[in-house]
Amino acid sequence: MANGELAGEDELAREIAQLKAEIGNLKTALAERADDIVQGASRAAEVVTQPIRNNPGTAGMLFGALVGLAAGLAIGQAMRDEPRHWYDRYR
Repeated sequence: MANGELAGEDELAREIAQLKAEIGNLKTALAERADDIVQGASRAAEVVTQPIRNNPGTAGMLFGALVGLAAGLAIGQAMRDEPRHWYDRYR
């Protein structure tokens, strides 16, 4: 009985060691993948910011136009005489 218990404990210890090794490998792979993701995000940010750095006037004009469009739509919606929601017309 004692030999059977020792064999079972040895097998359990071996499985635990294998699982620890697998976890270590997964941690390493995850760290490498995270580095790749960070580098990709950095490259994407550079692609976006480079034209803005080269043409700050154009970027400012586009931003102003978007803000103006949003403000115009909001003001136009607020000043309408029609019901606020489409389903209010049919009540």
